[in-house]
Amino acid sequence: MRAFGLWLACLACLTLQGQSLWHFSSAMTHPWAGSARYMATGGALSSLGNDPSAILDNPATAATYRAAEMSLTGLLGVDQSGFLTQAQLPAFHWGTSLQITDESVLAFSLDRRTSRFKPSAWFHETFQPTVSQVDGWLAEAGNLSPTECFQQGLYGAYAAYQAYVLEYDGVSLYPLMVGTPETQYLYMERDQKISQTQGSVAVRTDRIALGAGVEYLQLRSTERLSIFEYPYSQDGYLLNIYTRQVDSLSGGGLRFRLGILAKVGDGTRISAFWTGTSLLRSSWHYRYRIYDNPANPANVGVDAFELYQDESFQTVQPATAGIGVAQVIDNQGFLSAEYRYTGAVQNPIHSPVEFLVIGQEIGRELQGSHQMRLGTEWRRDAQSLRAGYQFSTKASQFKEHSGYQQLSTGWGLRGNEWFFDLAVVGQFRRGQILHPLSGEVIPLPSATAMLVATYSVRLR
Repeated sequence: MRAFGLWLACLACLTLQGQSLWHFSSAMTHPWAGSARYMATGGALSSLGNDPSAILDNPATAATYRAAEMSLTGLLGVDQSGFLTQAQLPAFHWGTSLQITDESVLAFSLDRRTSRFKPSAWFHETFQPTVSQVDGWLAEAGNLSPTECFQQGLYGAYAAYQAYVLEYDGVSLYPLMVGTPETQYLYMERDQKISQTQGSVAVRTDRIALGAGVEYLQLRSTERLSIFEYPYSQDGYLLNIYTRQVDSLSGGGLRFRLGILAKVGDGTRISAFWTGTSLLRSSWHYRYRIYDNPANPANVGVDAFELYQDESFQTVQPATAGIGVAQVIDNQGFLSAEYRYTGAVQNPIHSPVEFLVIGQEIGRELQGSHQMRLGTEWRRDAQSLRAGYQFSTKASQFKEHSGYQQLSTGWGLRGNEWFFDLAVVGQFRRGQILHPLSGEVIPLPSATAMLVATYSVRLR
């Protein structure tokens, strides 16, 4: 491989220029998965409790359990294309309570919630494209040599030279094919997963409950972009070109949560909760690979070329605060509402020092987000009917990210020592992506339907 020693020697000179800002949004996206009851009521349970996922919003709700209980949740999700995008166990709960006095209870719980979002793939096919990858690499390089391209961070042009897509005649780079491709095919896929594991302790008196939780947050996000161009003229050295970029971020860290729940009237309950700012230890992985298909079979065997970078750093998770109110009606049902605000951080990268400037640039693209949740539940004998609505001004704290809406309904069945709940959820998002070659802004609407089931059992 050409100048591979140069690549190894200069690997340390690479920066986070290939890093997608989208990854930082994954660390700031509001989780949406949870138990079936939680999902059916729009997640508006911070003032009510008796639900495992509510504890991960407001740890004070752990004290609403009157006996030891364990529950398990399963979820299936499909997107607008019919692809199965989710198949997981998003929520687990174990909790117990101890009677301290006639009017006070001490409760402990262990809860886990997993949110995964895979907004399917984005496909875009162009016939007789006016701009190709090769055009972009040539414009990027200008009159620079391959070595100068590398030194100045023009890694696309440098990789194209190493993959024998471009050649250097001592003056400038030139392509090893003739004309433009007949067809250009782009494929993008994004996958995101957020896992929360929290231990909580809460104390409840007759009118008020206080709770605190320590959560271990894990996140993973991956973005894959593939570009395939074919065929070029038979007169050239190459027939087609295939590039693939894989950009991923994973991290984890602790964060602390406080909550309060109070009865303030006949059936009226209010709540307030807060999640503090925290640091996540993160690892970033970037791969950029170019494949080509020589026109002359005698030239087959030229290896693909790959640029890669792995970095570790610390990212800042913003704080979240919220309030809620619920009205219980004749012990037959309730109406509930929640509002929460997630702030923005000026510099989402905490360390090392060489990444602080990049963090500041990202911070200028962040802003706070607002979220509203509404939910209701009505019981008749052993059965319950539920409905919910959720709206967020942004899916993340990035300025250009649009919000989302979520509609839900559900049903529950209650036995003597067990509970079974079902929920059907529809989530609707809007977004956009910049075409990597033409610069065209392409809308990315996304819809996901989810079926959620939870089984709970009381433990004696």
